[in-house]
Amino acid sequence: MYGAEENLEEVAMLSKKPPEDKYYAVYLFILLNGIGTLMPWNMFITIAPSYYVNYKFVEVDADGAVHKTDYALHFLSYLGLASQLPTLLLNLTNLFIQIKGGLRRRIGSSLIVLAIITLATLIFTLVDTSKMITTFFIITMVTVVILNAANGIYQNSLYGLTASFPPHYTNALILGNNICGTFVSVMSIITLVEDSDKKEAVASENIITGVELVGSGSEMNKFGEITESQKVLQSSFKAKLKLYFEKGKRCFYCLSLSINFQIKVQCFNVWCVFFVTLTLFPTTMADIRYYSESGKYDFIIPEKLFISITTYLLFNFFAVVGSFLANFVQWPSQKWLIFPVVARIIFIPLMIFCNFRPEYRTWNIWIYNVWIYIALAVVMSITSGYFSSLAMMYAPRALFRIVEPSKSAAAGMIAAFFLMFGITSGIMFTLIVSWFTDSAGPYLPGTFKTMMS
Repeated sequence: MYGAEENLEEVAMLSKKPPEDKYYAVYLFILLNGIGTLMPWNMFITIAPSYYVNYKFVEVDADGAVHKTDYALHFLSYLGLASQLPTLLLNLTNLFIQIKGGLRRRIGSSLIVLAIITLATLIFTLVDTSKMITTFFIITMVTVVILNAANGIYQNSLYGLTASFPPHYTNALILGNNICGTFVSVMSIITLVEDSDKKEAVASENIITGVELVGSGSEMNKFGEITESQKVLQSSFKAKLKLYFEKGKRCFYCLSLSINFQIKVQCFNVWCVFFVTLTLFPTTMADIRYYSESGKYDFIIPEKLFISITTYLLFNFFAVVGSFLANFVQWPSQKWLIFPVVARIIFIPLMIFCNFRPEYRTWNIWIYNVWIYIALAVVMSITSGYFSSLAMMYAPRALFRIVEPSKSAAAGMIAAFFLMFGITSGIMFTLIVSWFTDSAGPYLPGTFKTMMS
């Protein structure tokens, strides 16, 4: 216990006067790895509506009629759970049992697993799975579990590494995550505009994902050279690795619990922001349809791009805007952040009572106007990016004011756990939202019509 505390004090002493980040090399490294951590996840959720929901998991009867299976109807919820539960469990485990191995080895191994899963997904685009829908669903979920388990180690390591750096380094990870979503959304829209074959589009996106993973591996190899040659936060970097992987493992349990109580408000803020966001994006937003009294689709956005633009591109772009703003404006303060964070919960009922799941809903629709929905989505997305950045920056900073700065690395890892806990909670809550909408209301399903099926 005492030996570990001495190491913590060592980290504190080394972190007081960090060297200058010449040419923003470390910032760019963290930003690019923030993009890399969510590339596979964004790829899956972006291609899901057209490839999995409307192609791989549909059945065609003898008359040629197409029917969505249960796998298709709830695929985004299933995908979300398979994606985030492994990451959540690994983050929790990593708080108490420190995984052995250097940072490069851990991230390098994770990237290899991610590349293998991406290759497997690419291969299955060439396989006819129409006669093995259940088997293919199981295979898909297993690959997603493995993919995100590897990604959990990758992401948690990065948050722990940046926790004692200046706050904008932690924000670089959040900003990179949102930039990744925007990039994948634009790529998906381009394939839809070009009217590409579904299999070709998915293959292209998997190839791009593979290239990005290779790039992330190269960045990790160069990171050591950058910090060595420029002395960029080198002392803090080395000391934290020493703390993570060599000493203090036995006391980490007590240390983690101690920090958890001291930053519980900021951890709640992190959880709540991502809970609300993942309840709405992408599952709820992707099921909100355009309504026209004339019975014709006459909106400014082409019908085949409606979901891609109003769900994926809109959210990711404005989340980037929110995260970017957090670099320059940090308001409200740590003490008052909880109030706007909790207020965001109002977006859940507001969007549920838009034209959400009109084919299956049993509740009345309050908001038919698509522009009102878009305005709600823009505000929700900006506040998601902004408040998530503030919460992730405030959590380690709170430790500097309450106890010694040396505990900020563990604080960053705990904040990362609550981030994943919020994501997983939000995804699980989408199943309750679907049940409430489809089964708990006074109307019969099919009462409400839509122009988009």
